[in-house]
Amino acid sequence: MNKHIPLAGAALLGSLVLTGSVLAQSSSTSAAKRTIYMSAVEYKGSTTVDKEAFPTAAPPAGRGYKLTPPVDGRWENSTYRYEPGLIVVNRGELVELKIWGVNGAKHDTTIEGYNQAFVVKRGELTTITFKADKPGIFRIICHDHAPSMETQLLVLDSKTRR
Repeated sequence: MNKHIPLAGAALLGSLVLTGSVLAQSSSTSAAKRTIYMSAVEYKGSTTVDKEAFPTAAPPAGRGYKLTPPVDGRWENSTYRYEPGLIVVNRGELVELKIWGVNGAKHDTTIEGYNQAFVVKRGELTTITFKADKPGIFRIICHDHAPSMETQLLVLDSKTRR
């Protein structure tokens, strides 16, 4: 029988206990505040009418989508977006959103269900902090560039967390 097996087993057990302790500490620490970085961006695409015909259908209503008719044979399209498009947090976490304004002069925004209203401006970092105290799906929506400039905030209830 090898004498090192009980010693190796004890070392492994000690390592697992220590790892579990560190994970428990880091998850309780991270639950205190979650910082999420976002960007307010505009995606643009263009082509020429000799490669692709200008679309005949109008874009969806609102200022979030834009089609620019051909000028000198070239046409463009664009859309405004918040990135990322989905944010997942746990109920009870303090959430800090740091949103960098890349495109668009301003974005009047709300987080529905959380009474949060703020403005994101080009070239500025906007920070919003709130407690995720209600589980569900909530829209973070720019009212200047609806319907495309929207992020979904998913707040997981502690009962559904795994």
